[in-house]
Amino acid sequence: MNDKTKDIVVTLVFLFTIISLFLINVTIKDTDISIAERRKLATMPELTTKSLFDGTYFKKFDSYVTDQFIKRDTFRKIKIDIELSTKGEYNNLYMYDDYIVEEIFPLNTNSIKNLTNKINYIKNTYLNNNSNIYYTIIPDKNYFVNKGNLKLDYNKLQDMMKNNLTNLNYINIFDKLTLNNYYKTDTHWKQEDLFNVANTIANQMNFDITNNNVENTITTFKGSYAGRLSVTKDIDTIKTISNPSIDNSSVYNYETKKYTKIYDYDKIKSLDKYDIYLSGASSIIDIVNPTSNSNKELIVFRDSYGSSLVPLLIDGYRKITVIDIRYVSSKILNNYIKFDNQDVLFMYSILSINNSFSMR
Repeated sequence: MNDKTKDIVVTLVFLFTIISLFLINVTIKDTDISIAERRKLATMPELTTKSLFDGTYFKKFDSYVTDQFIKRDTFRKIKIDIELSTKGEYNNLYMYDDYIVEEIFPLNTNSIKNLTNKINYIKNTYLNNNSNIYYTIIPDKNYFVNKGNLKLDYNKLQDMMKNNLTNLNYINIFDKLTLNNYYKTDTHWKQEDLFNVANTIANQMNFDITNNNVENTITTFKGSYAGRLSVTKDIDTIKTISNPSIDNSSVYNYETKKYTKIYDYDKIKSLDKYDIYLSGASSIIDIVNPTSNSNKELIVFRDSYGSSLVPLLIDGYRKITVIDIRYVSSKILNNYIKFDNQDVLFMYSILSINNSFSMR
């Protein structure tokens, strides 16, 4: 076969491949959701005169083609595996033993200032006569790994928080955690491994929690990091802790105006099974504990990490109000909550502290 014939054959094979892929992509039904990435995929954009001339149509169409490409997950996994093997990381994620870890770096001092300004606004507006105000910092998995990975300056972070949050009591939980307290494929920590943290908080805030706990295995799951690295196996396990206070408490959701239980087992069917804890993200919820021997109340300002920890604190209070200011403005909290010298705990993870600009 001469060179000209080879060129023709290669060209024909290339054209056949391109045309075949095009025809397959045109004829197959679009996929609505990526289970691996736990997100909705782009749909075919509407062609209008405005979107055509301002360029938005082509941007959306490019996203659509990328999201709906045949065998997309297969090609995506190949790309991820190549980058992990050559660079040691993919989009700031790396493997450490069986753990997927995100390299969060550098420290965002503007974000810390923004968060502490929000906390001080809440304190000065609603809690001015309250001395029972505490805060804690939840470290990320990257803190517990030492393999030449880049890390935040945690000492600077804690110093900035202390300097900006005067008259608030700091509860340091860094030494109460290890990498094993976190899920392998998710950013969050495991509820069944948080008793050291819960007891530390209880001791410093002067309330008691029960040791009468039962551990329940609920379901296996793949966390958010698994989707980003295209991990297909259910490596982790969701477990819940039960005790009389947890079992008998009810949760009132200010958005749905409905009462539920502490654990929402319908979330087993959802894309994020971690939402089993307190039904996931909510602006404001009340947890009412009718079995409590205390008349004390607690207000917790939190992110998603609080969903699994707060249930372990229920035994110490008659009522716990849980607030996420990513979903409700701190300026209107008195429309829903009567602030009356409750204990107050601000509990935020490194992910929120280092990127706090969604807080309102």
